Amino acid sequence: RMPEGPEIHREADNIRDAIASETCLYVYFYHEHLKPYEQDLPGKEILSVEAFGKGLVITFQKDYHLFSHNQLYGKWYIKPAGEYPSTNRELRVEIRTNNRSALLYSASEIEVHQNSDSLKEQSYLSKLGPDLLKDITVDEITKLCKEDRFRRKMFASLLLDQSFLSGVGNYLRTEILFHAGIHPSDKPKDFPDKVLLQFAKSALTITHRAYQTGGITLEENLVKKAQEKGEKRRTYRHYLFGRDGDPCRICGTEVQKLKKSGRRIYICPGCQQPAS
Repeated sequence: RMPEGPEIHREADNIRDAIASETCLYVYFYHEHLKPYEQDLPGKEILSVEAFGKGLVITFQKDYHLFSHNQLYGKWYIKPAGEYPSTNRELRVEIRTNNRSALLYSASEIEVHQNSDSLKEQSYLSKLGPDLLKDITVDEITKLCKEDRFRRKMFASLLLDQSFLSGVGNYLRTEILFHAGIHPSDKPKDFPDKVLLQFAKSALTITHRAYQTGGITLEENLVKKAQEKGEKRRTYRHYLFGRDGDPCRICGTEVQKLKKSGRRIYICPGCQQPAS
């Protein structure tokens, strides 16, 4: 499945730890139109590595910015300088410093921008809403829910709209709505502030938990119970996602899989009653 905000933020952390504040010594680009930058970037310091929703930006001296979006298959690897992982994936980008290489495989959306203004106009970044893993509060999320452009949308489609809250994809959408007790067909306009505030808290709680745990959205005490029963990580990662036919961990009702906004979503009919 496509990596979501928490996974991209963790990749950014790893890349930052490996190559930030170092001098770039060698760059490789697979795509022909990016080849000129193989001469431009070596010798420049790598200033920052930052995630924006599901996108990632590596900034070099002289206002150069490398943007990438993993989409479904992209993956970053960190290796000792000049070494490569054993993989069948296609190498798209290599950034090598004295000690480490950051290697991007299989991604197709890769751009280099030669100034910050150009980067701000990038087609993905320019439309992004607030990132749940950056400085956003429950009050700000609650206000967003009440904006005219969002309040009449079903939560199922709203949570895939990157201009609403960036970085949310399919598994986070399922888990946030379950945690908030909201049915995917409901709309923000259906609820009083109290429920929207709970939604905002759930959005932050679930996304931060997924980031901190490397993709687990289930609360710690339920993870421990599942581990004691001998469950494998893939089955105890989530409250509902991927668990159709299994009992809800909270109320025991059978988890159902639905299709909303063209994508699969999971609900507990016991915990998520429609508002109307």
